[in-house]
Amino acid sequence: MNNFDKNTMAHIHSIETFGTVDGPGIRFIVFMQGCHLKCKYCHNRDTWDINGGNIISIDTLVKQIDKYKNYFFSSNGGVTISGGEPLLQTKFLINLFTKLKSNGIHLAIDTSGLVSLTDDIKRLIELTDLFLLDIKHIDPNKCKELVGFSNEHELEFARYLSKVNKKIWIRQVIIPRIYR
Repeated sequence: MNNFDKNTMAHIHSIETFGTVDGPGIRFIVFMQGCHLKCKYCHNRDTWDINGGNIISIDTLVKQIDKYKNYFFSSNGGVTISGGEPLLQTKFLINLFTKLKSNGIHLAIDTSGLVSLTDDIKRLIELTDLFLLDIKHIDPNKCKELVGFSNEHELEFARYLSKVNKKIWIRQVIIPRIYR
């Protein structure tokens, strides 16, 4: 069921309305459906299928988010987009973030950064206040063994975020038998 407007609708896995660990303050967290990585330690494997989840429109999502604005503003919180890999549905996020930004909502994305820096990705970066960047592994060969891809794109993504002065929280899963 991919015959829908990807500018205004997206595959959403789930929503958490009072998150407190995926960015500052109280967060409304949207878990996007779809991931091109196959992390050996993934705890969200049910988000991998890009065609899974529910198809939700921007308007429906904004109405849900609006119910929690008072919590965001009183706690310096906002909206975090996670996944899966949210950057696989970039056009939708650009339009969603444009709408949320006009309401003064703090916006964060939890991502691997393992994507090419297209014009759409750069536009989304402009709209985003904070990136929770999951560096899979600093060694390119070990990264490929862990997730199926080298870390080339994620390191390029991190350098670009730094260049354009975006706030970044580096996140990394540490598994003792793997990280030695």
